[in-house]
Amino acid sequence: MQGGAPRAAVLAVGALLALASPALAQPSPAPPTVIDGPSAAISSLGGMSVARDGTGGLVYLKTVAGLPRVFVSRLESGQFQAPQEVDGLLPAGSSEPVIAAGNGGVLLVAFVNSGVLYVVDAPGLASPSGTPDGLASGASSPSLQMNNFGKAYLAFTAVDGAGHDVRAAYYYSGAWAVEGAPLNVAPADDAGTGAGVPQVATAGDGVAIVTWGEGGHVYSRRVWGTAPSVVDEQADVPSVSGCAEVSAGEPQVAAGGDSSYADVAFQERVSCSGLQQTRVLMNRLQGSQYDGVVTTDGLSTPGTSSAEDPDVAMTEYGQGFVTSAGQSSNAVVAMELGNNGAPGTVLQINSLPASAASYPVPGVAGIFSDLIAWQQAPGTAGPAEIRIRYEPRASTLGPELVLSNPASGPTDAARGLAATGDGGGDAVVAWVQGTGASSEIVADQLYQPPAAATVSNTVAYSRSTEPVLSWTPSSSRWGPFTYTVTLDRTQLGQTGAGSLLVPVALRNGSHTWYVTTSNPAGLTAGSRIAKVFVDTVPPVLKVAESGPRRVGSQEVVRLSYHDPAPASGIAKLTIRWGDGTLTHVRPGIHRIVHTYRRAGEYKITVTVADRAGNPKTVIRGIKISKSSTPGKRG
Repeated sequence: MQGGAPRAAVLAVGALLALASPALAQPSPAPPTVIDGPSAAISSLGGMSVARDGTGGLVYLKTVAGLPRVFVSRLESGQFQAPQEVDGLLPAGSSEPVIAAGNGGVLLVAFVNSGVLYVVDAPGLASPSGTPDGLASGASSPSLQMNNFGKAYLAFTAVDGAGHDVRAAYYYSGAWAVEGAPLNVAPADDAGTGAGVPQVATAGDGVAIVTWGEGGHVYSRRVWGTAPSVVDEQADVPSVSGCAEVSAGEPQVAAGGDSSYADVAFQERVSCSGLQQTRVLMNRLQGSQYDGVVTTDGLSTPGTSSAEDPDVAMTEYGQGFVTSAGQSSNAVVAMELGNNGAPGTVLQINSLPASAASYPVPGVAGIFSDLIAWQQAPGTAGPAEIRIRYEPRASTLGPELVLSNPASGPTDAARGLAATGDGGGDAVVAWVQGTGASSEIVADQLYQPPAAATVSNTVAYSRSTEPVLSWTPSSSRWGPFTYTVTLDRTQLGQTGAGSLLVPVALRNGSHTWYVTTSNPAGLTAGSRIAKVFVDTVPPVLKVAESGPRRVGSQEVVRLSYHDPAPASGIAKLTIRWGDGTLTHVRPGIHRIVHTYRRAGEYKITVTVADRAGNPKTVIRGIKISKSSTPGKRG
């Protein structure tokens, strides 16, 4: 979830966005993009984050000079940029990188190096990543998330004597601060380790929910800035269907715009008559109390089948999925979430048998849309591949799509798989593909149809037979966009810019044109039809002057003018009388009078211009005398 303002403001903004949000379609994938590789140095994908405005990035580990280093590829204007190493100043190797994105190109990265938790900030699109800043010592297992309003929380585990504590840090407006006390239920417990590493969700109202494992149980706590709540809540339960709990762990947490509601998914091991079984459960936190666990894995207890890999993702209004995988069947199972994280229907997501682990991950791609990505291992039928199903709105889960290219070898989701999207319904999935020297960091973007380019609804006039046609580029978040210009029903050319010079001479007269916008997935949108009028011929103008030519008398100028066909038409007429007076003449007027206040010689300059800007100027001289004798005509 991307979200961080007062709750009422978040909900009000969300409601307005909901009213203005266009209907989303099943997105179309572009060809996969190789971010880095192939190289034996590729280690693992740490994570990926995309803000609502479409900016973001992914983070991964790559070996450099024998040391694992943190690399970031930023997502700008819909394109992943060349990866940059962000920990090169540190002498030792790094581990456990995580990433969070905010609107405007804000990007936060955290990782561990020599037991120190470091953060690296990029405050915007125009700003490079800063130098690593040590936040906490004896740290491990970071979890990081930012909301739409620039507030982020970082949960992590820190050494405390012989054990470990769960800690949290808060980011806002370029500054980090670590909360003052551990979140553990019992300070002496070894919390946040093994299957209990902490996870954080940052709600839209700026409150965080941190969940972790401690003493074989799963707990959660809210954090406001650097102030944790005074109470913690236990998410797991003593028994499931009469089978006693053995332990609980692997917690995951998600929240929408309202931190009053948060869903915690986790893995709970139970025992019945000596037979142990692992279930994936979800418990919804309302305020400071849990509703009670619901099963999300499609299994029954007691039973011989188990589930693993819990995960959860939530949209702005709390809709989304809790996902899990069968331990032996590798089936991908998801429970749909209703508003505010309410439990819903349990579905099997993959349609084909799987011969190996599926590693399912849910993601959010818009205010209402979400998706599930997983690895499908068909066994002898072919290499492992990455598949997704996308849901534009609740209960409209789309068909399976294969994203990975089999020519690049088998995918390796064990080394990383991430799924997310922007606020407009575009989605992106990233993974590791290949083995050894063929290893790659790969991302595939799925696009909604682009917004059309905007052309003027008024006629454009041109004095050139080769005019420049201009438009306002597409407002969609992800490009690059290709604009195809069609003039008089003939394709004229393509460009990535907001204008195109007509490469052939056009005849004088009216022409129609429009722009077709296409994105990397091949989806298109056409603009309205616009008009350009080519007029290279200046108007015809004749000027006649008469009058007594005396100070105080009225001098008369008679105009005869027209614009030869095909014509854009007369746009303006001006008369400069030579005495500092300027008269704007409304087209259609042919007789104008003027009175001179001083004697002297003057030049009357008459200019007429058509709508294309072609001018015609005529100058007449006149001498104004003081006497009653008319001045000499020029």
